[in-house]
Amino acid sequence: MVSAASGQSFKINVPDIPGIRVTVGKSVIIPGQKSPLTFQFKDGPIVVGKGKQTAWSYDGGKTWKLGPAGPRQKVAIDLGNGEILSIQRNSYRRPDGKFTLKQRRSLDNWQTVMEEEAVLDIPQASSTVTGSGDRIDGFLFHHGILQLANGDLIGTMYGNYKGDVLLCDGYPPEFNQRKYRTIVVFSKDKGHTWGNPVLVAYDRMLARGIPADHKMVGKTIPISRVSATTVVPAITQEGFREADLVQAPNGDLLCVMRSGGRNPGGGVNLFPTPLYCSRSTDGGHTWTPPAQIADRGVCPNLVTMKNGIIVCTYSRPGNWLIFSDDNGKTWKGAFQFGTTDSYNYVLEVAPDTIQVYHEVKKGKDKIVMGTFFEVKKKTN
Repeated sequence: MVSAASGQSFKINVPDIPGIRVTVGKSVIIPGQKSPLTFQFKDGPIVVGKGKQTAWSYDGGKTWKLGPAGPRQKVAIDLGNGEILSIQRNSYRRPDGKFTLKQRRSLDNWQTVMEEEAVLDIPQASSTVTGSGDRIDGFLFHHGILQLANGDLIGTMYGNYKGDVLLCDGYPPEFNQRKYRTIVVFSKDKGHTWGNPVLVAYDRMLARGIPADHKMVGKTIPISRVSATTVVPAITQEGFREADLVQAPNGDLLCVMRSGGRNPGGGVNLFPTPLYCSRSTDGGHTWTPPAQIADRGVCPNLVTMKNGIIVCTYSRPGNWLIFSDDNGKTWKGAFQFGTTDSYNYVLEVAPDTIQVYHEVKKGKDKIVMGTFFEVKKKTN
């Protein structure tokens, strides 16, 4: 069971995962919160929630107490030496064609916070229509951000370029919601300016190639087209969005993306849409075609554990975990740990231990919980 303390009765069934042992631990209620949004400071404290009063833990998620507001935004990063940067989602067009980002910065570990504006330069950007009908001037940040070894920042954004006309599948055309691109942008000055956009994914994906023994090879299919894999039109409902970034143990960057997720409702069942992963071996300047790694997934959230295992949590429908022990080349062991469609977040809170932050239904209400899992490599 998830937690006797919470009263939740959903049973977690962990499959046998080759090379990885996962053990379900205790769950704790995160007091007073409606959002599982999570941020961890480099010196240890964890904050959950995005209201004026959030929950704080100073012992790796075991106990919690109410405290002041944290960074509040999904895009937040501890730059070291007490400097924290928190970036709002939307971008706003400037008269010069560039964009403004609204953000907060602290130089004393979030004891005091300064409001500021950054400049974003994406020359091909057009406006973006969100699922809720909002029209944003340009691209949107979501939650993927990393500091590279040279100190530069890299962040994921989604939106549209000028000329994008593909509409999201399964949405009324009146929404004019176009399929999204995922890009990465870079900052050399700790987030004061952003630019140099690089496309990660839009309308292509990696798929099975043409086998040498196909009966049409040498006829209508040239021998030169024989390959184990090939690039084909992408299977997506919405394009690619809500990407997270993580660095694999071998130094590669992984970008994991949502491709759909409009909820079933009103008597209409919409099938889940895949979670995708692209890889960069050169610090984000080029990316492999996105490959499917799971059969569904919104807001993928990742952590590379010190033991070399990469963990990804995602949802909709249900709350899930999946794992990689080969630098993100393959993924395995997907299992469900909850029943809501909410976004999840994950941290490594102790050696071989993660805590996943997620919503749990409690009667007509929802509470936020942190569930522990021990995740370690099997030994012979």
